[in-house]
Amino acid sequence: MNQSTTKIITGCILIFHAAITLHLFYLMFSDYNGWTLQHLGPFAKLVFTLCWLGVFFKKRIFGLLYFSLIVLELMMKLFFGKYIFGEVFGEVFFPADILFVFVILILYKQLFGERSTGQNTTT
Repeated sequence: MNQSTTKIITGCILIFHAAITLHLFYLMFSDYNGWTLQHLGPFAKLVFTLCWLGVFFKKRIFGLLYFSLIVLELMMKLFFGKYIFGEVFGEVFFPADILFVFVILILYKQLFGERSTGQNTTT
């Protein structure tokens, strides 16, 4: 795949993240009856969106951070799934985010390029 195709794919995923996050922030205050743990859901989605923004700008650390957030999300779903805490933080973008991690893995070389070894091979 070429760079423009990679940019289009990651851009569409970024638009998806941003649209869902903005929609949930709107819903958070549309029928506000007081602060609950459910109000932290949009902030969790915002963290995922900001990490994907870093992936869009081809920063390797954000790709690793996004992967780490997915692992954390799956652990929350597995261990705390029956509690409100697990519902809020265990289903941030599940299962779409697992597909997004596969997109990162498939497009890793196009997104982040070759990693240099720090050794100069020219003589």
